[in-house]
Amino acid sequence: MTRLFDSLTVGSLKLKNRLVLPPMRCRKAASDGEVTEDLIQHYLSLSDGPGLVIVEHAYIVDSGRMQSQLGISNDRYIPGLSKLAKAIHSKGAVAVLQINHVGSMGVSKIIGIQPIAPSDIIHPRNPDKEMPRRMTTKEIEEVIQAFAQAALRALKAGFDGVEVHCAHGYLNSQFMSPISNLRQDEFGGTPENRIRLAAQSGQAIRKVVDEKFLVLCRFGARDCLPEGLELPESAIMAKILVESGVDVLDVSGGMGGIEPPGEKTQGFFIPEAEALKEMTGAIVIGVGGITDPQFADEAIRKSRIDLIAVGRSMLKDPTWCKKALLAIKGKS
Repeated sequence: MTRLFDSLTVGSLKLKNRLVLPPMRCRKAASDGEVTEDLIQHYLSLSDGPGLVIVEHAYIVDSGRMQSQLGISNDRYIPGLSKLAKAIHSKGAVAVLQINHVGSMGVSKIIGIQPIAPSDIIHPRNPDKEMPRRMTTKEIEEVIQAFAQAALRALKAGFDGVEVHCAHGYLNSQFMSPISNLRQDEFGGTPENRIRLAAQSGQAIRKVVDEKFLVLCRFGARDCLPEGLELPESAIMAKILVESGVDVLDVSGGMGGIEPPGEKTQGFFIPEAEALKEMTGAIVIGVGGITDPQFADEAIRKSRIDLIAVGRSMLKDPTWCKKALLAIKGKS
C-alpha cells in the first residue's frame, strides 16, 4: 500500500515523497522578471519537505506576461534561474519550472501592446476588461516555439523539468475553453483542435530537451463557468497531451480560476484528477485547498492520485510537509 511518505519514480527521476509544492506567484521577482535573493529565500523555506517543487509561472515572451512575474523569455534569465534551481536541489527536492503565456489576461499598460487570444473576446477575469486581438496562425506557431525555447532555457538552468500552464484562464486554457475559443480553423471547434496549441508545444519541447527532462502540464479539467469546458471534453484533451509527451497531469481548474465558486471542501479537484488518471493512465497530481495530512495520505493510499499538492497550507507554515510526514509515519 502506497503512503504519502513513499517515493515515486517519474521517468528517470525519483521523488522522495508524494507531496508537491504547487506553483504560486509570490510577486518576489524583480520588475524585469529576474530572480531576486528574496525569491530564492522564499523557495528555500518552502522546499524543505516536498518531493517535488514547481516554481511559479515564468513568461515565455515579454508580450505574454503579468506584473511582478518571473521571466524566461531570454537567455539572460538563465543565471538567476540556475541559482534558484540549485537552491531547491539543496533541499533534496526535484525542481520544475512552470512556463506560461497569459494571453488575454495581459493588459496593454504592462506589455505595451494589445493582448492576444484565440478569439477577440474579453476575458471574464481580465482586470482591465480589455479586448484582445485574435491570433494569427503564424503567431500561434511562434508561441509553440517560444514554449520550446523556454523549456530549453530551463534545462540549461538546471531544472529537472517544466510544467506547461494549461489552466486558470491563461493562453492555453483560453484555447481549450469553448467560452473563449470561437475559431473555425485547426485550432478551434473540436476538443482535438482546441488542445492543438498545447499538444504541439509539448511535442516541440520534446524535440529540444533530453529524455530525462520532465514535461508536466497544469491542466484545467473544467472551467467552473456556465457553458465552459467540462470533463468529457477535457478527457479527450488530456489523452492527446499524454500522447504528445506529457509525463504528469497537474489537474486544476480552467477559465474560472484556481477553485470552483463557493467550494470550501478540501481536495475539490481530486475527483477530476482521479478520473483522468483512470482514463489516460498518466501520473496525476491532485490539488484543492488541502489542509489535513490524513486526507492527503488517504488519497494516496486509495490510489485516487499519485501525488498531492499543498499550497496555501505551506505558505502559512513552511514546515507543514515535514510535520505531515512525521504525523503519518507515526500512525503507520
